[in-house]
Amino acid sequence: MFASLFKRAEQSVDSAIGDLGNRIIITIPFLVALGFAAASLTLYLDRLYGSELGTLLVAIAFCLLGFIIAIVVRVRRNISVSNANAADDAAPADENAASRPQSMFDDETVMAVLSSAAPIVLPAVIRTGLKNWPVILAAAAGLYVVSRSDHQSAVTPAASPPPPPSS
Repeated sequence: MFASLFKRAEQSVDSAIGDLGNRIIITIPFLVALGFAAASLTLYLDRLYGSELGTLLVAIAFCLLGFIIAIVVRVRRNISVSNANAADDAAPADENAASRPQSMFDDETVMAVLSSAAPIVLPAVIRTGLKNWPVILAAAAGLYVVSRSDHQSAVTPAASPPPPPSS
């Protein structure tokens, strides 16, 4: 009786994981290309406007790109919400659910993926951490020493220059 329901849920989770994997595989080359483009743009603007202004212009360009992407995502979300509201006009909606902000973790498929992957991923992460605890400990100690040396060099006053030789 419940076998078909479990099988359908398993297929749904498998499909969601496969779709997410495909999206990640497609996205990685574009992110690498974006990194190279950013480096090239930074070098060009540094050569054209100087180091400080060139780097500032690249940062402003990325901020503008982020704002444009945020606007596109918000418009798409509003369109999908308005389409969902038009479809739900016949059925009464829960007012609390409509007033809550939508999170990316509210999606049932994402929660299904996370709940099914957590028992597999968490032990693997723990095993890897336990195998490599000396490396993790050394990295933490190195970060501590580096952060302390920066802090101490800022606190200690600069040494006075030696007096000029008398002739």
